[in-house]
Amino acid sequence: MINRIRLWATAVCLVCFGGSATAQDRPWENFDYPTLNNFDMPSLEIFELDNGIRFYLVEDKELPLIDVNVMVQTGGILVPEQQVGLQSLTGTVMRSGGTREYPGNALNELLEDRAAVMETSIGFSSGSARFNVLADDFDDLLPVFIDLLRNPAFPEERLALAKTQQRSSIARRNDDQGGIAGREFQRLIYGQESPYSRRIEYATLDNISRDDLVAFHERSFVGRNMMIGVTGDFDMADMKARLSDAFSTIPAGDELTLTFPQVDYEFSEGVFLVDKPDVNQSYVLLGHIGGMRDNPDYAALQVMNRVLSGGFSSRLMQVVRSEMGLAYSVFGSYGSGVHFPGTFTAGVMTQSESTAEAIAAIVGQIERLQDEAISDEELARTKDQFLNTLVFQYTSIASVLRERMSNDYAGLPPDTFEQLVEEVSAVTVADVQRVAQQYLRPDALRILVVGNAAELGDQLEVFGDVTDVDISIPGN
Repeated sequence: MINRIRLWATAVCLVCFGGSATAQDRPWENFDYPTLNNFDMPSLEIFELDNGIRFYLVEDKELPLIDVNVMVQTGGILVPEQQVGLQSLTGTVMRSGGTREYPGNALNELLEDRAAVMETSIGFSSGSARFNVLADDFDDLLPVFIDLLRNPAFPEERLALAKTQQRSSIARRNDDQGGIAGREFQRLIYGQESPYSRRIEYATLDNISRDDLVAFHERSFVGRNMMIGVTGDFDMADMKARLSDAFSTIPAGDELTLTFPQVDYEFSEGVFLVDKPDVNQSYVLLGHIGGMRDNPDYAALQVMNRVLSGGFSSRLMQVVRSEMGLAYSVFGSYGSGVHFPGTFTAGVMTQSESTAEAIAAIVGQIERLQDEAISDEELARTKDQFLNTLVFQYTSIASVLRERMSNDYAGLPPDTFEQLVEEVSAVTVADVQRVAQQYLRPDALRILVVGNAAELGDQLEVFGDVTDVDISIPGN
């Protein structure tokens, strides 16, 4: 994998600095360039403790630092509907409140004095913790990190502050057009009651107590739910011994099972409007349900994504933005989820008076992908762009290790990256048209517009009956 990255990095340099200049206009050809260092991934050591914690270790002597990344099998999917936000509050207050031995402010001062970092967070499908420190301070601060993982204090005043911050976010959530569009489009695709479109409300915050945070933490941060990646300036054998001794104190606990319900989706068209009178442009999202990451057509779909909306040379940018001048921002992607289906989404920001024209232009480009085969030149350019940009996803040994851990967490094979490279390289013109015809449904798009209804007039009715979307905040 790393050898491929090195080759793509060279290709990126050639693309960036190549051009039509004559020899006398290319002074860089006379520069003396130092030989590039090889970026070879050191050996990966994987071992597991009796309590179920699985470790991934890679030495990296470049800097005198040690970086520890913890992945926790937990998340908001486990939270009942009446307590939406519990996982987020747990991750926030776990760090901000510190521990009994190291309360929040004292922990902050200790870390600042050592130029160290400790962070915790919990999202919808996983939790995480991070510890970054100078190698010389690792032994001193590792017990503090373990104390934070195992014994957070969850002080009431920190919970109250976190709730206040969340309430402030709720109060402001209708200020931003893009935020409204993204939130409401999720609800249109997955359903109003789906766990994949739930949102924090004042009432759900009121249902969360300190005891709930304690209970959620206690069943999440146990050995059988934890994967830990360690990179940095250390000796492998010595680090294994130190980690084994330090983390063996964490109880094994019970492994949590994250169950992601199926999406009950029927393809149907619809037009939905959120009236936002204080704007003079429309934020449009349109699309339908997407797919899963383990789809054998994943690579072909990624190439199709790039053709449709993969940068300034993509079709949406070239046609909707450059040729028609309807928008500065236009985008699209067929999403493939790991735990549940993603969404196929295309979007545009455009002036109110050009909203219908911009929507029609996007739909036209989706249909064009189905009706006309792309050229061999467009395919080659698209695949080169895709492969060349992969180099920027893996800028360090730590980032490569995190990718490996993420693949393991998601149940993907260790060589997922290498497989993607090979499969993208093998995609044909026929493959792109086939997946566009198979997976895209321009006849069954759900269109959401967040804009000024008075300025829009009746132009959306050309796409069907318009349904108003209520975004009022419950409890306001």
